[in-house]
Amino acid sequence: MYQNILVAYDGSAHAQRALEHAAALAAVQQSHLEIVYVDPTTSELLEQPLMIPTHELDAYFAEEEEQVRAQLSAQIASLSNASIQILQGHAGQEIVKYAAARQTQLIIIGHRGLGTLSEWVLGSVSHYVTQHAHCPVMIVK
Repeated sequence: MYQNILVAYDGSAHAQRALEHAAALAAVQQSHLEIVYVDPTTSELLEQPLMIPTHELDAYFAEEEEQVRAQLSAQIASLSNASIQILQGHAGQEIVKYAAARQTQLIIIGHRGLGTLSEWVLGSVSHYVTQHAHCPVMIVK
């Protein structure tokens, strides 16, 4: 039924459960699974008053991306048809835009994210995705 499934991942417990459901569904349906992780850009964070130097934010996000890629690579090693995509920008917007460009047929996302600074600045990702996605969205608790 679904040939292309996208799962949004941020490292939270809800995202981990979403990834597990997405991997199981992709395996059963022999679907391609894309795991999408989005880091906010430094310029987006700087729209809010922050007391963190830009170069420190850039270094933090670069290190975070490396850790996420390594963690996800280990988790999807057993899946033959999965890939990891790390994007930058507003998480909800980037997920919706990427899903449309890739003709994703189902987006799977956790109910809540990490509640990090980026979510405070950018708003609820799952809410944005459900309101703007071109395809069905499954929210995992």
